[in-house]
Amino acid sequence: MGLRLWIRRRGAVSTAVLLVCSAGVGMCLLSVLYLSGALQQGCDCSSFQSKRSESLKVAEGQHKLAVLVPLRDRFEELQDFVVHLSQFLEAQSVQHQIFAINQVDNLRFNRASLLNVGFLEAGEDFDYVALHDVDLLPNTQDLTYFFPETGPFHLAAPHLHPRYHYPTFIGGVLLLTRKQMIEVNGLSNVYWGWGLEDDELFARLRDAHLVIHRPGNITAGLKSFRHMHDRRVRKRDQIRCFDQQLLTRRRDRRTGLSTVRYTLLERRELTVDGAAVSVLNVQLQCSRQQTPWCDCVQNTGNSPKEKRREIIHALPPEDVIAPKIDWKKHISPDG
Repeated sequence: MGLRLWIRRRGAVSTAVLLVCSAGVGMCLLSVLYLSGALQQGCDCSSFQSKRSESLKVAEGQHKLAVLVPLRDRFEELQDFVVHLSQFLEAQSVQHQIFAINQVDNLRFNRASLLNVGFLEAGEDFDYVALHDVDLLPNTQDLTYFFPETGPFHLAAPHLHPRYHYPTFIGGVLLLTRKQMIEVNGLSNVYWGWGLEDDELFARLRDAHLVIHRPGNITAGLKSFRHMHDRRVRKRDQIRCFDQQLLTRRRDRRTGLSTVRYTLLERRELTVDGAAVSVLNVQLQCSRQQTPWCDCVQNTGNSPKEKRREIIHALPPEDVIAPKIDWKKHISPDG
């Protein structure tokens, strides 16, 4: 007989309705994340216990890290992530809270917008954030998640990330102060589907004259992180429609923190093996006039490739954010 998982919503304790988790802990967490706001439920399963929001106890005057993790349908990875990273950060005495921003609408996945939402919902209690992929786990304590005093700190640097090695790569794990995130207006909201939102963020940091720092003297090299992505199970959304390449390959100076549109359906406080996570169930909103590619399911409505290439080549160099990649040199095989 498993332990009972109690799920707490803001301002209310769930009723004693039970779900039988015969498929295991992963399915239990999946059902929890998708519970309707009108139905508060408990769940019989192991490895979980109750959590109250006041359990985050931070000494006055210390830095506070909000770990922002955008996801959709990644609940097994989330369990491993929460336990591993919580223990990792506790070993470094980093005061932190993990926010899993879970996209529950029918639109295409928008990692950048979810990070904007996570930043806004985390609030002013945190003076720096980690923009963190759910499938990337640090393996060595030489990777420190301390407050980035001197500027943005890219932990998953090109010489350390298991897959991406091109010089302007800043994805995976990036530490920013709250001030820096606000200064660049967060991330662009036009990136529905997979790819390029980090490259546009690199351009924002560059234009703000923020110097990006990276770890040095890490002997673990490409084994510094464990990459949990399995492309056979988690296929990347690489659909391109309605000429989205023409906008997503150029600098976006219009959208960001100040323009992200969303509805927070629910916030739940959970623990996995004693490690806490705040789950934000979010519906993003899309302007189909500005980004008609937010819900397409196939490649359609695109101009001829040569025409798109001409338009991109005619842009000023500072407006083009597509990285220059040698695929053999800069990209390792996907998991």
